Amino acid sequence: MDSNTNDTEQRTAEHDGGRETTATQAETEMTRRRTLQLSGLVGAGGLLGTVGFGSDTAAAACERPDSIVHLDYDDYDDWRDVYRRSNGSPENLTMVSSPTASGEQALQLRIADGDNWGVSTHYDFDDGLFELNGRVRFALDSGWTMDGQDLSTCRLWNCAISRGVGSAGGTETTGTNGWSNRLYVTNRGTDPDGPFHLLSNTYHVDHPGWGDHDHLLEGEEYALGAPEIEPGVWYEFEYYVCVNTITDGEANADGIVRYRLDGETVYERDNFHFTDDHADTIIDTNGPVGHYGGQYTAPQNLYAYYDGHSMALNGQFEFDSC
Repeated sequence: MDSNTNDTEQRTAEHDGGRETTATQAETEMTRRRTLQLSGLVGAGGLLGTVGFGSDTAAAACERPDSIVHLDYDDYDDWRDVYRRSNGSPENLTMVSSPTASGEQALQLRIADGDNWGVSTHYDFDDGLFELNGRVRFALDSGWTMDGQDLSTCRLWNCAISRGVGSAGGTETTGTNGWSNRLYVTNRGTDPDGPFHLLSNTYHVDHPGWGDHDHLLEGEEYALGAPEIEPGVWYEFEYYVCVNTITDGEANADGIVRYRLDGETVYERDNFHFTDDHADTIIDTNGPVGHYGGQYTAPQNLYAYYDGHSMALNGQFEFDSC
């Protein structure tokens, strides 16, 4: 597989922290954090964990998922009521009335001409998660271009981050210092003005430095589709991340990342070694982000749009009844 094998691709990776999920297989050990979550169970349909302020929640049967969170941007006056910022300028993210995928408001994220950072945001999970299933609609502005560089990438979404130095920045992921999975758009195999392709970038133990690049292109090992992203078009992106199991104190390389675009599975990989520590190195956060390139910058003002962010915590949106 032609992933993350040259200096150009290494320089496209971006720098931000992370921490993530755990496993659902039978041999997974009961951890301190999971024990604390289970101690809050009230009755057979109890709600586990804590969801964010102002979000709609629904308890799920069989503890799968713990809860479902829907962030309707129409309900907020400011994006900071929903997300925390870690990098970039807060002025680069605003609520706008147009374009929207539905409703009256969407998020507009700007990456300024000649800059790398738009902003990196986070919806945090105070107790951490072992599984996260998320959905969001996104669009690139109609004038989006990735000119000026043979291979350009731009990060659009933090799918799952376990906070720590091992989650980004070219550092080594050790199993106890964080990890991450992030969605990018790239001009690999296309024209500078698109349509563009998608890239999954993952920091994990078995791939030292700069993240593991899986391009969603024909012939790539884990690509189940090669979607083309047209500027000015809304897409529904769904992501599922599950941390690897730990058996008798030994971590297994069975962590999962799966992407769906407009209902079609386009990427699936189930051999990640994310963590050696289910107590502290699991999923901490996810959310919208804009970061262009690494040692190159945006060729003009670029805008990405987001609408309707939903999350299933410690489970999936669709699940079997008891």
